[in-house]
Amino acid sequence: MAQSREEIFTELAEGQLIGPDHHRFQLRGTAQECPLGQIWEADDVSTKNPINVSLIMLDPFFLQNKSFLANFKKQIVRSKSINHSHVTDIYGYFIHRGGLLFFAFEPVDGLDLEQLINSNESKALTIKQTQGLLTQLTAAINACSRQWHSHIGALDNAFVFVNKKGGVKLLPISMREFFHDAQGMPENVFSYKKSCSPQALAREKLDASSDSYLVASTALQLLGGDEFQQDDTVEQRETVKIPRPDDITDDQWDCLQKALSGNSTARFATAAEFIKQFFPAVADKTTTEIESTDASASPQDSSAANVINIKLGKKQFSFTLPKFVLPLLLFTIGVGFGFVLGVFSSSGTIDTTKAGLKKWQAQALALEQELSVSQLSLKQAQAKVTNLEIKFNSIQQQIGVNKDDGAPPLSIFRDPLPEGHYGPDMVVIGAGDFMMGDSSGDGNDNEKPIHLVKFSHKFALSRYEITFAQYDNFARQTGRKLPDDEGWGRDQQPVINVTWRDARAYTRWLSKETQLAYRLPTEAEWEYAARAGTTTNYWWGDESIAGYSQCTDCGHPLGGKQPIRVGSLKPNPWGLYDLNGNVDEWVIDCYTENYQHAKIDGSPYQMSGCKNRTMRGGSWFDIKRITRSSSRYRHPPDTKRNSWGFRVALALNES
Repeated sequence: MAQSREEIFTELAEGQLIGPDHHRFQLRGTAQECPLGQIWEADDVSTKNPINVSLIMLDPFFLQNKSFLANFKKQIVRSKSINHSHVTDIYGYFIHRGGLLFFAFEPVDGLDLEQLINSNESKALTIKQTQGLLTQLTAAINACSRQWHSHIGALDNAFVFVNKKGGVKLLPISMREFFHDAQGMPENVFSYKKSCSPQALAREKLDASSDSYLVASTALQLLGGDEFQQDDTVEQRETVKIPRPDDITDDQWDCLQKALSGNSTARFATAAEFIKQFFPAVADKTTTEIESTDASASPQDSSAANVINIKLGKKQFSFTLPKFVLPLLLFTIGVGFGFVLGVFSSSGTIDTTKAGLKKWQAQALALEQELSVSQLSLKQAQAKVTNLEIKFNSIQQQIGVNKDDGAPPLSIFRDPLPEGHYGPDMVVIGAGDFMMGDSSGDGNDNEKPIHLVKFSHKFALSRYEITFAQYDNFARQTGRKLPDDEGWGRDQQPVINVTWRDARAYTRWLSKETQLAYRLPTEAEWEYAARAGTTTNYWWGDESIAGYSQCTDCGHPLGGKQPIRVGSLKPNPWGLYDLNGNVDEWVIDCYTENYQHAKIDGSPYQMSGCKNRTMRGGSWFDIKRITRSSSRYRHPPDTKRNSWGFRVALALNES
């Protein structure tokens, strides 16, 4: 009897492999509970060298809510591109057996802000450590707000991690967006309301003062003050009386009261302004770290600042200076001392030395600038050489000079459809042979053994991935439901959210309308066309190059966010677009665990009762390794995702 989602969820254990077949994670240690389900440490074993990650496995209860699921996926996608030292890097979401959903992010130590506040450790924090923690948290909040183009307004302390190295790490998800209007949810998901301003509780449009409010409420808790109640009404939050924490100055007390005012116009305009006013002794450092995109000092790490102690008689004075100030101060003192000596010395030695030093500094600066220019020129020249090599190989293959590198395309055509429509642009691929599978050692076991495939006849493959415009025409003609475009647009966007059966239905309709045998490509045809006569990981080489593919880490501004219009990037040497990346593409084959029984003529592998169909190419959502020409993975034919699409093939007669 099949296990339920709840049973699979509760029986997760150390050492277990989870995730889809093409991307597996091995659990380590024991799970910690969190408002969304379970937090695990794990190893990403889909790479050649396993990588340590953290995972959150969603409680199956949330998977029943379609609104939550849609919001969750969009939040994960929008947060993947945030690059900040105090925001955890999110690697993506994945589906486990039974439909369980989890997402992976950079490893964290496990101590979160909620645990810190509720333990005795928070009482041991010095005011300087508290300042460091809040400064880093503010910098992380600002980074998220910039990326999301909206203010956070609320914070769940369970998702603010306090690492031994690297300091604060904010998990960039908004519990407020998930659950603010939700009904019948567990109480712990509403913990974020403890930090909400009255406006955030009321669902009003937020300004930056709501973020200053949530940072101030966190400061209140760290300083030993009472936390707000998560079931407060807007009116209660507007009029709440704040007990004064111990060990803060009168100025800090006034600052805290202002920041936690129920009236948004009376609060600090930004969280950074609150931090600057609350910790005036280190205002410059605070402002620098909040504004920096690489603020990495730990709250417990005093190396980010220099403490200078001066003793005058029985009194001792301490000054805390940002780290960069001390060298500047010593330099200034040195210049001043040199000036005094120059004025009062009758010898010309000091003047001569100063003149020589000044000349040496000018020469060093000129050399440094020259080296920088040379390095930039070298990078530009290397990029031009790479592009020229690719274009040269492309021209050779298209005119048939390198006959041993694969067959060039012969022509491009498209077939007419009723009512003035046309079928996809089709590229003719000549007969030839190639070595199928991973030859670089970067692939998985399912890409082996490498084997020769020989095509005795030419065939045609669609130049682009099938677009929404093309699929929507088919859907309207046949009365099918239009697939969801996720708000990214239709027209020339590649169609997504289609199953293997949807894709095959499109090819059958196309065959009926044109009286030609359109179909999904075989797996061998797909890889033959993707390689286009090459033997490297990608048709352009073994390493990713910006402008050649669309994936999470391929260099495009929308990488990890959404697919892009078909044909936006460079074509491969045979004139085909987006075979590596943009959307995953269904092929006709039934999935096999490896190539032990692969056919050498390029025909598809088929079997009765096929449970999984093969998919190729990788997508906007995947890392670049998944977009290699030999990468392959499987999915049930009735499933769909916003990163899955397809292209079509057509057998051609030799007459």
